[in-house]
Amino acid sequence: MEETRLDTYQDLFDVELALGRHANVVGELQRLVTQHRFRERLWASLVLALYRSDRQADALAACRMARKTFAAELGIDPGERLRELETLVLRQDASLGAPAVNEKRRARQRLDNLPAALTPMVGRDAELGEVCSLYRSDGCRLVTVTGAGGTGKTRLAMAAAARLGERMPDGAGWVNLSPLTQVKQVPGAITAALGLEAPVGEDPLKIASRFLQARRLLLVLDNFEHLEDAWPVVLDLLTAAPELRILTTSRRRLGLRPEYEFELAPLELPPLDPPLPLHRLREVPAMELLLSRGRAVRPRFTVDPGNAAVLSRLCHRLDGLPLAIELAAAQLRQLSEHDLLIDLEASLAALPAAFRDLPDRQRTLTATMEWSYQLLEDSERLLFVQLGVFANDPTTEAIDAVRGPLPIGAPSTEELLSALAGHSLLRRYTDQAGRRRVFLLQSIREFARDRLAMLPAEPEVRRRHAGHYVALAEALCPLLWSQDQVDAFRELKADALDLRASLLWAMGPDGSKNVALALVGQLWHYWELTGDVAEPCGIALELLGSTLDAPPALQAPALSGTATLCWMLGRGDQASGLHHRALQAFHNAGNDQGVAWATMCLAVQAMQRDDAANAQRLAAEVLSMPRAAQITRVGALILLGILAFYAGDHDQALELRHASVELARPIGDRWLLGIALTNLAESTQQAGDYGAAERLLVEAVTAALELDAQGQVAAFLEHIADVYVSTHRVERAIHLLAATDSYRADRGLPLYSAEQQHISSILTRARKVAGPIRFGLAWERGRGLTLRQAFNEVLEGACSTEAAPGPAPGPTERYRSMPESVVDPAPWS
Repeated sequence: MEETRLDTYQDLFDVELALGRHANVVGELQRLVTQHRFRERLWASLVLALYRSDRQADALAACRMARKTFAAELGIDPGERLRELETLVLRQDASLGAPAVNEKRRARQRLDNLPAALTPMVGRDAELGEVCSLYRSDGCRLVTVTGAGGTGKTRLAMAAAARLGERMPDGAGWVNLSPLTQVKQVPGAITAALGLEAPVGEDPLKIASRFLQARRLLLVLDNFEHLEDAWPVVLDLLTAAPELRILTTSRRRLGLRPEYEFELAPLELPPLDPPLPLHRLREVPAMELLLSRGRAVRPRFTVDPGNAAVLSRLCHRLDGLPLAIELAAAQLRQLSEHDLLIDLEASLAALPAAFRDLPDRQRTLTATMEWSYQLLEDSERLLFVQLGVFANDPTTEAIDAVRGPLPIGAPSTEELLSALAGHSLLRRYTDQAGRRRVFLLQSIREFARDRLAMLPAEPEVRRRHAGHYVALAEALCPLLWSQDQVDAFRELKADALDLRASLLWAMGPDGSKNVALALVGQLWHYWELTGDVAEPCGIALELLGSTLDAPPALQAPALSGTATLCWMLGRGDQASGLHHRALQAFHNAGNDQGVAWATMCLAVQAMQRDDAANAQRLAAEVLSMPRAAQITRVGALILLGILAFYAGDHDQALELRHASVELARPIGDRWLLGIALTNLAESTQQAGDYGAAERLLVEAVTAALELDAQGQVAAFLEHIADVYVSTHRVERAIHLLAATDSYRADRGLPLYSAEQQHISSILTRARKVAGPIRFGLAWERGRGLTLRQAFNEVLEGACSTEAAPGPAPGPTERYRSMPESVVDPAPWS
């Protein structure tokens, strides 16, 4: 089929040359000979077209290039026709002249008023090919390129028109609609772009239709969005001229039956984690454009190991919008990329107007958004502004909640969201949980947020926003302890930014401290599972200092959760004080399950202080409580197993740990099961069965990563490293320890002294086996791994369970730290 297509092209070129249209085919022939270097007919047509275009030197150069190509790559001389052409060109033979055109059939002049590109188009090769290919579809005559402001619709249309126009016998015409203000001006603008004059009293649309009736050309109508009521003009032209092709650009589709829509997305973004190698990073479209435009103001600007992460984050902050990237790159004249990112993190409005040759609506991102905003109906504008309250992608239910009660006859949320999507202001999608969500680019979201700040009803919008997310937390957070925890965790993660925004609002002067307490009391375990606890811990401590008189039922969960966050950050004394306050608050609220939970937490802290007797007493007390929840009982068994293990009663420890695993499995809590498995692995390792210990630990990490909660994965991987050192896989052990060390350092998560001693002992053994150089190399490689990548190494390197035994850790080396949060699915109810 490709051969047939090329043969047909060649026949068409012969016809064009015979009609005297040699100048029109030079560009296409030059492109084709670079792609199909061994087709002699194409070379011959190119030589003839160049010669007839008064480019004899170029024609001779083409002959010599063809001869060189055939000789160097095929080892043969070109055919007789090419050799003869070279001789005729050297002689400037009259036979090569263009044929005389019959005066009665004079060749029509091609239309070519496309604006010249001022800068090269970067990163849009795939999109350009897709737009052009649409016209090869059966019956496709109208394509609309849609997309948000700043995505580069006009630039893509220019490139597509240039490529398609070469194949249209009558060329391509360009009509810029952006200066027009009324629909009735559109026919006159088209007529003028076609080079026609409309006498007074004649309909310019009829004049354009007669002109186009017998012609095959491409007509581009740029910036159609503010004149969408002019759609009958497009339909009339297509009806009158059967060979006409039309390409429009707009922020929304025209809504016509013959229309094919091509939605132009922002440029592809580089991944942040894991980062790409530099040579691949430079090829990512958003980065490619940033580097290209950056070099215009800083000639040696490039991406290197020192700025790769910053430039990648810049691309993400700018949403991959070509306009935003160009405006940002212009600031690199006076700012470093690091300072530019700091400015843009505060607000995208920090991008000033940078180019005089851009239309007013594109001088700044704000102007671009304003252009779209003014095209909306009043009800669409109100919902768009209300969307500014969301920090991330809201669900339809969240948007309904923020809108509040509506008057009879008001447009539905679905109708308004569809309208805003039609204006390319948002995109709809379905998340992993099957919920319909709405995505807005950061620039659009910030514009809506600024508009919301001017709305008199803003406080009520934020109150409804916080109310919805409190209800969401109350519904999902208890499920984090059940079979449904994976789905619950994913939903909370998807809404994490809005949950945080609700908490910050509730802490503010217009907020509600009771709402803030409810959020902390529900969300603390989600934060614990993620491992990112520093910021929420600070917020929670500030909140508790100002809510001393809150009702005990509301205060107790927040006190207990904040205590656990403090404990994770190494603030043991502060955590202990908060747990004692929580225990009293649970007593005052009459919450027996909460009392059992707080007692369990105090037992864990007693163990961390090496107060084994008190820890054992409190754990036994928990098991004797009739209303203690099943998960709390599992925690007590885990704690007693730890105490037995380090007291040297390994048989009792093994029995307790087996019991905790069997009790934890049916609950479905992967996080709790991982803790029980890790402790059982410790006893199994002590007994010399390293293969069984490794299998248990792999199961623990797999369960935690299935939940995608990395708060405890680091500790589990450190256990695997212990097994690896004992079974002579020292490099893999070093990789794991380096990865967990990097993870803890990034999040400010300290180790208790017993844990530090344990990890130090593993490192000492690993360094002794590996030696300083091998250890250092392995450590540096491991520090570059995420926890998931480190675990993938575990899976790839899993070996026989019959590994050689090594020394088991002694009872004085450490206590196996057990996270405090072992609680029932509805502990406070």
